[in-house]
Amino acid sequence: MKGAARIGFRISSSEIRNNIFVPKYYDPDIDSRLEELHGTHELVTVQQLLDEKRLAMWQGKYIGKMHYGTGPVPYIRTSDIANWELRGSPKHGVTEALRQRWKAKQDVRANDVLLVHEGTYLIGTPCLLTRWDTHILFQHHLAKLRVLDEEELSGPLLVAALLAPVVQRQIRSKQLTADVIDSIVGRFPEVVLPLPSDPQRRLALSIEAREIFEGRARLRVQLASIARGLDEALRRGEVDALEGVVDDDDPEASGLISFLGDRAGFQAFRISTSDISGDTLVPRYYNPGTVAQLAAMADACELVSIHQLVQEGALSLTTGHEVGKLAYGTGSIPFVRTSDLANWELKHDPKQRVSRAIFDAFAPKQSVQAEDVLVVRDGTYLVGTSAIVAESDLPLLISGGVYRVRVHDSGRIDPFLLLALLNTQVVKRQVRDKQFTRDVIDTLGHRFEEIVLPIPRSADVQNRLTKLVRTTVERRVGLRDNATKLGRNLEAVNRNVR
Repeated sequence: MKGAARIGFRISSSEIRNNIFVPKYYDPDIDSRLEELHGTHELVTVQQLLDEKRLAMWQGKYIGKMHYGTGPVPYIRTSDIANWELRGSPKHGVTEALRQRWKAKQDVRANDVLLVHEGTYLIGTPCLLTRWDTHILFQHHLAKLRVLDEEELSGPLLVAALLAPVVQRQIRSKQLTADVIDSIVGRFPEVVLPLPSDPQRRLALSIEAREIFEGRARLRVQLASIARGLDEALRRGEVDALEGVVDDDDPEASGLISFLGDRAGFQAFRISTSDISGDTLVPRYYNPGTVAQLAAMADACELVSIHQLVQEGALSLTTGHEVGKLAYGTGSIPFVRTSDLANWELKHDPKQRVSRAIFDAFAPKQSVQAEDVLVVRDGTYLVGTSAIVAESDLPLLISGGVYRVRVHDSGRIDPFLLLALLNTQVVKRQVRDKQFTRDVIDTLGHRFEEIVLPIPRSADVQNRLTKLVRTTVERRVGLRDNATKLGRNLEAVNRNVR
């Protein structure tokens, strides 16, 4: 029957390759789709590109856990890639000495492509590295691809090709379980890339992809610059320094913030027993460094707790719900979990999706809408991570480990100003001070409401900061949404599919 889903197929025993007896490996629909593209695309395997010296591939390096947390150099793992770029605050950092030790072998350059080739749901995820992403080390679960002949192929075009539906389907077909994780190692070179035969169309797609990925990277650097300089700007009551243009030649203008940046320590100290809050006997909860940092902002900022803003009616807080693992994969509606927040936005490809029926059951209790701010409540290193919901993210549901913060009085605090303040070091430091272990994970719990926000007293400073963050975030989301179409456009260039 035309349009019916395929439930089985036959192949000859002579077609079995490398003793692989997994049916999806031989998916005939992939061959049918590649045949459809034969007249309009150059169909070339990754192995052919490697053999013809048009492409080179290396594997990352395993670095033992004893090196984690020893320095500020990002050690990129599979979970540090989101929306085709690196997370602005990678989980683990290592020493500069270790980077120097492996620098020559890893040889990370702009326009290199990192590809997840071991893991689970992230396998096949590509990331284009830009000039701001080269001061890193990357793990062995990632492959590095480098275009050697840029006459007909480029790094951005390679990412677009890897995002083509037929390529992602091939990757899934070659994704087999290896011990406790999945892998495409050894089988990735078999993947066929459909590159448009028309040179002008190929060039146009390459230029479009470069503009999207480099544009997003530049704006990510802008957000990182805002986050780094915001505390000082708030203390001084001015934002001029935050509105500068990113300098392409500035080696310090990295879009990656050290994982140590929001984990400042402190000396031993004393407090009176009368200052103990409830039964909380965790020293860092009373961190005097945080208190002093907030006090330094008091002249230029109103120091107001989230609880106070809730009491005023300016904000409301709700948490998400756990829909149960049986609901995972039942539909196309995103179920946003803590790992789906990255770089002040939501991932375009959340790990889990649910059915319309599940959404309808929980949506009235959540009612997530555009410009809601989501904050990670439960987890480990992601606790306190925040993102703002865009119109193109909807509809969605959020998990129980995520707070939904809604602004009801934008005159009191704008959603984008709230997002900026949640990413100041003084707020992140409060998050760490109030982040306690509960069973096997950490949580902020209701202590989130105790967090004090430094709201600028100057209306002009508020407006300028709000506009700067809104413009930057919205431009990044616009480019993100354009990027989601790249693979489909590349695969369907003669169908005018957009």
